[in-house]
Amino acid sequence: MRDFSNGVFATWAPTYRDLGYWPRPIAAGSKACRIKNWQRPDDLIDPAERELWLESFGNAGIGLLLGSPFPDGTCLAGLDIDHDDFVRVTRSLLRNPPCGRIGARGILFPVRIKGSPAYLELKIKAPRTSALKVGELLGETRLAVLPPTIHPTTQAPYKWIGKALHEIPFTDLPLIEV
Repeated sequence: MRDFSNGVFATWAPTYRDLGYWPRPIAAGSKACRIKNWQRPDDLIDPAERELWLESFGNAGIGLLLGSPFPDGTCLAGLDIDHDDFVRVTRSLLRNPPCGRIGARGILFPVRIKGSPAYLELKIKAPRTSALKVGELLGETRLAVLPPTIHPTTQAPYKWIGKALHEIPFTDLPLIEV
């Protein structure tokens, strides 16, 4: 049997799981999860099955299933901004969040949400123009790919801006009420 102990998923999944997040293995060259029914919350998955993921998918990238609950009644979500032109204004609106994740363009800010939407599209509409999709608020049953997973387009690792998510208390994440 091969040794997967040095892979991204095998290295980082226990850290995120210990913090209450729901890590998922990400297939190489994609943003997709490697397991069936990956949208199930961790409390509905046998711990032995989650441990088997470390052995079976240890070399995979890592993502988090969004919607994991925090002790204050909020849940993990991601504010995913798809256009570099809107990163600064979003950072300002969120009052300079402590961390963000960048890949090919834009940024994903981990946030807490009060409420439970799975997905909200963010658009800007100017007079006499069609609406421009700026990004989306990703919640329950959505996936956020994390560093140091390799981005499928750029072939470079995703990177943290500011601190890494695992380095900050969840209470430092911006709160969005929906």
